[in-house]
Amino acid sequence: MGFKLKTPPPYIWYALFVSQAGLLFGFDTGSIGPITVMDQFQEDFGHTSPTMHGVIISMILLTAAASSVFAGHLADKVSRTHTTCLGAGIFAVGSVLQAIAGFGTTIRSSKLGVLLLGRSIAGIGEGFFLTSAQVYIIEIAPGHVRGRVTSILFIGITLGLCLGYFLCYGTSQINSTLAWRIPFLWQTAIATILSCGSLLLPHSPRWLLHVNRRDEAMVVLEKMGMGTAAEREKQELLAIRENVTTQEGKSQGIKSILDAGKSIRLLAKKQNRWRASLAIFMMICQQTTGIDGVLYYAPVLFSQAGLSSQSSSFLASGVTAILMVFCTALSLTYSDRWGRRPTLLYTGFGIVLSMFLIGGLYASPNANTAGAKWTIVAAIYLFVITFTIGWSMILRIYAVEIQPMETRATVNSLSHSANWIANYVIALTTPVFLARSACGPYFFFGGCTAFAVLICILYMPETQGIGSLENMDKVFEITPLRKLSKNIKGRINRAGNGTGSVLPTEFEMQA
Repeated sequence: MGFKLKTPPPYIWYALFVSQAGLLFGFDTGSIGPITVMDQFQEDFGHTSPTMHGVIISMILLTAAASSVFAGHLADKVSRTHTTCLGAGIFAVGSVLQAIAGFGTTIRSSKLGVLLLGRSIAGIGEGFFLTSAQVYIIEIAPGHVRGRVTSILFIGITLGLCLGYFLCYGTSQINSTLAWRIPFLWQTAIATILSCGSLLLPHSPRWLLHVNRRDEAMVVLEKMGMGTAAEREKQELLAIRENVTTQEGKSQGIKSILDAGKSIRLLAKKQNRWRASLAIFMMICQQTTGIDGVLYYAPVLFSQAGLSSQSSSFLASGVTAILMVFCTALSLTYSDRWGRRPTLLYTGFGIVLSMFLIGGLYASPNANTAGAKWTIVAAIYLFVITFTIGWSMILRIYAVEIQPMETRATVNSLSHSANWIANYVIALTTPVFLARSACGPYFFFGGCTAFAVLICILYMPETQGIGSLENMDKVFEITPLRKLSKNIKGRINRAGNGTGSVLPTEFEMQA
């Protein structure tokens, strides 16, 4: 009897293809920092000040934040797949401009102008394709494996980071402008593949139902290869059919994206405000952990910690990316077992510990000793591990899956916009902050994360094991803070009657 390898269902292949959106995002994040500190780049563009260094890196984030505001409404109108196609195409154009910056001119300002224009255009595309790709993957995944399937996108991000660091390490050995142009050309090719291939993907069944294409939605569910899960998904989608049939008249044709205000007004509903606010807050706090300050400026941080040569700092940055790939795979395996809430809380404590440790070492008089520097390097790796296991992937899954169908794409785009704005501020100010204070940024990031963990304890309910996305309403009927308060009051009343203990149980504290 021979061994027969089981073929993954089609929805896995669709998720793998769309995860190229994460690959592109991660690659740009991992490559732009090393590119800007390459000797070959600085020969072309001259030595950049900390402020200009921050502007070059963060420019893509500013336009991504702007375009992502409209991405949700556009994805609701023309579909998740077509929005991904449009965004990846725009990103490819921006990447080409970055790759050809400096051709035909020796004027530094002209070179920088083309580079910044390319990063601005790429950011517009990134805002479209990344938000719509995440919604698409979450909507095609069956409930019992949603965390693991959605993790594929984040595996793509971490693989992109790894490729970005190591490709730049390799091309830095080239004694020409190709050293920094090749990474931009590589991401142009991947963006083109994603743009063209997205047109061949089936639409999300939930989007089809949203625009009242019910029969087609049922056919796509079967095509996704969900097996017995397909029947459950059918029943769940049919149960909410009455909530979306009114969309038929609104969804004919492509309306102006300026109508996005109509979708945003849905957020004013009482049952939607808490979930939307929590998602936006959490996505901002993901950046105020300092993760992109570490990823964008990893070569600078490791140089500051004592790895002075360019090759050593690039290799240390590459090790960071390898750790992220490993930890994302670990989270991929266990994300649907650990639970969203405990994972975020425990890893949040790890982030706070590592940031305060680094800040404390830099603030101490022994900061320049070999032991302190190697402890700082280890603490950076500890930060990366704890962030990747919890706050990189689980947080993003949670922020999307808790939203109702009518606001999911809109909230996802708004939360990504808020994330990119916070990312822009962090990326722009980190080099300036580091130039003025070696310890200050770490204390700031640690304090912000401690506050975020407190808010999660009070207002973030557990969603693991809920199953259908349409069952989230029950989870958000009461906050963990109010639930705990009611439990304590109930125990006080019972204790007054001599029937029970005042203190809540461990289970009640976890709830």
